[in-house]
Amino acid sequence: METRIKCLYSVSAVCEPRNKPSPRQLFFIHIPFYKKLLSYLYPITLRKAAGTVNPDLELALHNNRLQLGSGDALYSDGDKYRPAVITVRKLKKVLPEVNNVLVLGIGLASMVQVMHKNGYFPHFTLVEIDEVVLQWAMELLPVNERTSIEPVCNSAMAFMERNTAQYDLIFIDIFDVRVVPDLVFTPVFLNLCKSAMTPGSHIVFNYIINDPQQWERVHAIFLSIFPDTEIVATDVNRILIARVP
Repeated sequence: METRIKCLYSVSAVCEPRNKPSPRQLFFIHIPFYKKLLSYLYPITLRKAAGTVNPDLELALHNNRLQLGSGDALYSDGDKYRPAVITVRKLKKVLPEVNNVLVLGIGLASMVQVMHKNGYFPHFTLVEIDEVVLQWAMELLPVNERTSIEPVCNSAMAFMERNTAQYDLIFIDIFDVRVVPDLVFTPVFLNLCKSAMTPGSHIVFNYIINDPQQWERVHAIFLSIFPDTEIVATDVNRILIARVP
């Protein structure tokens, strides 16, 4: 998630179910050409809905990119979503060896879009607590990009407590509007993530500073579990990128 200077926009889609998808779900969302042109002048609202967790999800097209937001928070910005772009740029030397990626808090699957744009096609497990967000993300991905994606509708903690898989990259992007839920930066949750990482793998944690003192506490907790951490600052966002031995 990033902060949004102006009003927020979101993306809508219909989730790809576990059984056979309906004909409408087989096609990428159609946006008229004139709306794409107008989006370079101002954001075009495409859809609004109440999610199962987020009460005011909104989908917009801005600069011909789909954006997902709620309140004053930007949850996704296509292949320009800064936390995902920064992650790929910082880890480009190791990404060719990454086969399994876990994304906790998915927005519109910007991490998938950014990695695909840069030529990386691992298997993705996308975990999202809001069913509507997960549905939109899956519908908005082109059909040929869904084949290596496992969507999971669950909370990050519940998923990690039951998880037995190992991942080469974990990307944590969990927010309640602009706030990272307390549970996400507890030692219990972070150690569950660490136990799911392959040797030499990376974990990325996107954080927004609302309270500087709380940020210092979060930073200390994260470093106690992942001492080999680089922090990238961009506005109020802090992108923590850590490697395990």
